[in-house]
Amino acid sequence: MGALTVTVENKICVVTIDRPPANATNRAAYEEIRDVFYAIDRRNDVKVVILTGAGKIFMAGNELGEFDEFQTPAKCTAYYDVIRNAYLAVKNCRYPVIGAVNGAAAGAGLAFAGCCDVLIAAEHAKFILSEIKVGVIGADGFASLLVPEKVLRYMAFSGNPVTAEQIAAWGGIWKVVPRDEVLKEARALPQSVSAADCKGRQDFRDWYTVTIDGDNTKDFDDAVSIKADAHGYTLGVHIADVSHYVTEGSALDKEALKR
Repeated sequence: MGALTVTVENKICVVTIDRPPANATNRAAYEEIRDVFYAIDRRNDVKVVILTGAGKIFMAGNELGEFDEFQTPAKCTAYYDVIRNAYLAVKNCRYPVIGAVNGAAAGAGLAFAGCCDVLIAAEHAKFILSEIKVGVIGADGFASLLVPEKVLRYMAFSGNPVTAEQIAAWGGIWKVVPRDEVLKEARALPQSVSAADCKGRQDFRDWYTVTIDGDNTKDFDDAVSIKADAHGYTLGVHIADVSHYVTEGSALDKEALKR
């Protein structure tokens, strides 16, 4: 039996890691996460993905029994390749990934949370880089997508947790809600474009659209799309209407002009 369950409803794909008692990861789980997200990339009935954990824990990190894989250079390199490919499968998913962090996220769990595009977390959920307590620093590279550098160093060197509320204050979590509302909030987020926002605009959400901004961009606002029609294909070139979100003369507007 696999570690993941996958359901699709109304173009929302929910991926749940379900490895009792704590949703810990091992080599097989990493490979399954990688393969599941590769398969999602090939689907056309999905618009957004939600990654969550079963029970009261999001993901508890790597199984202690496999830490001997990190003890020799040959084993370590091969195992890290497996782990990194799982992380990147989530981070580079074709569709936006919402992390519904329903409880503690430790080690690899924190890294997977960092690979999501948006996070909604349970109140008082703890985020922990605990590997230092077994002599390893592993998930810090992807955890850096969640917390400021100095906080990351504190977490990595001490093994002490920080809370969802703290990370939200630093800007790494979109919303903190009661545990039993996490998945509900995550499901509601893709529907948050209002009728007022759509008014006067053409809806391209059913078009296959990809960004043309680079990995190091500050904002993803340029894209191309392609759609089959009666004459062959229509190629679209899209530039975001930032004036809808950025007030002229504001600090953000001035920073954009400076760039």
